Amino acid sequence: MVTTNDEQIHTDYAQNNPTQMQWLTTPTMVDPVVRRQLMLCWRDVSNAGGAVGFPFPPVSEEQVLVSLDAMIESLDEPANRLLLATINGELAGWLFQVGNANELTAHWARVLRVQTALSFRKRGVGRALMAEVERAATEDLTLEQLHLELRSGMGLEGFYESCGWQEIGRWPKALRFPDGDQDEVLMALPLRQTSETAVSAR
Repeated sequence: MVTTNDEQIHTDYAQNNPTQMQWLTTPTMVDPVVRRQLMLCWRDVSNAGGAVGFPFPPVSEEQVLVSLDAMIESLDEPANRLLLATINGELAGWLFQVGNANELTAHWARVLRVQTALSFRKRGVGRALMAEVERAATEDLTLEQLHLELRSGMGLEGFYESCGWQEIGRWPKALRFPDGDQDEVLMALPLRQTSETAVSAR
């Protein structure tokens, strides 16, 4: 396999600047510095065209903070968790995991707002986030599935499929935008329970 110069640079960067992962599970774990970093990342990704919850950019800091604070407050729910990826102390990306308290659906969780800060694009941050959410869901929470929804037309299906996710259906033309309708794509990640995690769940 031939490695391009850009690929080699990205590989060298990842090796020399490892991505650190941190789970935040209560509102008090989100201090003012982290709150501002999350807001700036969410605003910038949204305004760059990212499909992360604000479909009609541009969005202001005030708009983002309303949604961000609601998300932070929801960490009071035991099944909800916020995953941060940092490189050299800077926020490089994040995602939000929403669990289910109902016993009918407690075996799976949703993954939302997956995003990489603009200055850390093409450095493997998104893939690292997906690997960690899979690991934690399997080993720490002993879940059986993860679910997510995404907007068609963004070219995101291939990324998630490369991380092991499967497209399980679509809501055709469910999302209406000024330039046309898009499907809502439904994806799932079956989680492999090892004998060790199965024993720990008993």
